[in-house]
Amino acid sequence: MKMRTLAFFVPALFLVTSCTTLMNLMPEVSMKKRQVIYDMVDAMAFPEARELGRSKNRRMGLKKGQWITVLQETLGGDKNVSLTTTKVISVDGTTVVMETESRSASDDARPLHSQVTFENYPVSGSLSYTRDEYDRVANRLRITRVLTREGDGPVTEMPPELLAMARTMTDSALAGSTVRVGEAERQAYDGTYIRTPSCFSHRYTLSVAGITSSGRSLSHSSIPVNGAILIEDEHARATTVAYGYKGATSVFQP
Repeated sequence: MKMRTLAFFVPALFLVTSCTTLMNLMPEVSMKKRQVIYDMVDAMAFPEARELGRSKNRRMGLKKGQWITVLQETLGGDKNVSLTTTKVISVDGTTVVMETESRSASDDARPLHSQVTFENYPVSGSLSYTRDEYDRVANRLRITRVLTREGDGPVTEMPPELLAMARTMTDSALAGSTVRVGEAERQAYDGTYIRTPSCFSHRYTLSVAGITSSGRSLSHSSIPVNGAILIEDEHARATTVAYGYKGATSVFQP
């Protein structure tokens, strides 16, 4: 079997690894602030672990209304925690609009909304890709519009020139990164929010700008949006706490 890498987690790993030094320099977030996020998790998460069967090889197709909520925990440094819900707002061929709502303990759990329009998005596909396959997908993918809003504040649209700059910076950073991913293996998973007798597990090592991170990811075909169950390394952990196949709506006016 070829060495494989998950398309959904490579950008996430890059961000986690790149921010490790910054997180270690930040003051520790108080337990009182962190508890606000954990209380939100208790209110939003599955009350009992969702029982899933054996994962299929292919990722669930992206459809309007799907959503997934992930708890992100920094294990060292500032010990920040955040809660992010990603929603699929529309799917038109390979043009996809997604929104995220994120709340961070370090920012007093204030909601930050963003809407991103993608072109050439891989609406359906495998749960995992070889590095060459991932590169082909990434090279075709384009972000054509980004909207943001903090709380009930005004909507801000990113200027086209900043979109182009962000694309160039991301391409350069990923080109200079090193990713080593072990073979996909099936394993059982018995978590607080999800249980399955068979999901896909990958071990990985990622090096960016001299910072190296090693960990694992777990994925399952029954989970919408990106298939993610868990991504963790020595610095951070991202755990899916809830998801749905319909009902996601936009907070931005058309």
